[in-house]
Amino acid sequence: MNVPSTPPAKSSLFRLARYAAMTFLAFATILAPTFSSRATAALHDSTLVTLARIREDWVQDLRTKQLEPIVKLYAPGAVFLQPSGERITDSAALRTLFQNIMATFNSDLILHSQNLETSGDLAYDSGDFQETLTTIASGAKITAKGSYIMIYKRQPNGSWQIVQHVWTGTPPPGT
Repeated sequence: MNVPSTPPAKSSLFRLARYAAMTFLAFATILAPTFSSRATAALHDSTLVTLARIREDWVQDLRTKQLEPIVKLYAPGAVFLQPSGERITDSAALRTLFQNIMATFNSDLILHSQNLETSGDLAYDSGDFQETLTTIASGAKITAKGSYIMIYKRQPNGSWQIVQHVWTGTPPPGT
């Protein structure tokens, strides 16, 4: 049997396929960070939209006196710091606070977010507010303005909840 002592020359098709594979890997290596950055940016943008929606839900729930939905926006153990400096520290106390506010006033609250940022599983929304409270019993109007900050934490199920909420400014009389 006659067996050649040297391997046959590689076909031009094999060389072309090898070149194409190497070119593809080079482009994939160069472009991978771009795709990763786009995915990260899209996730970041989606998170900001979610957080802005939570802020708007909070305002709407206060205006329409939706006690349970507003309380559910807060994580267990969340803290609410009132303008007076009073620290409200659990779900039952938050429920009582909002229940008293909703029973006493009609709110026309407007929040103006100045900064909405995320970093990992934490985020914050900071801005100014203007509010006209109408006392239900008398119809008297009280105006207030100040600043707020809401600190959010991503929960194990992927949702975001408020863990710290700070309200500054001069509290309206009777609040």
